[in-house]
Amino acid sequence: MRAVEYKGILFIEGHPGGAQVIQQLDTKIDGWFSSSQLKSLDHIKDIMVDQAKAHAGNAIIDFKYGQKSTFWRSLFSVDDVYWYATGSIARVDPASVSVK
Repeated sequence: MRAVEYKGILFIEGHPGGAQVIQQLDTKIDGWFSSSQLKSLDHIKDIMVDQAKAHAGNAIIDFKYGQKSTFWRSLFSVDDVYWYATGSIARVDPASVSVK
């Protein structure tokens, strides 16, 4: 199970044993004029870090992320690529995961 620490929050691409789920997250950086294709994975993680800290979590588990493109916006030469990420805010024992 891959785990990375970013700004004090563990991002784990799986579901570690003993994790206490607090809340589901579905996050995206999207907007007609937001230049979202120029954003990075760190930008979406920043949003998720703020949400995790606001809910007293120390991890985002079942973390999945990527970029999507929308056909309709591309027709108008508008920013058609955006970042998305999903996961769950959780409390995890840091000793139970291997952080890279």
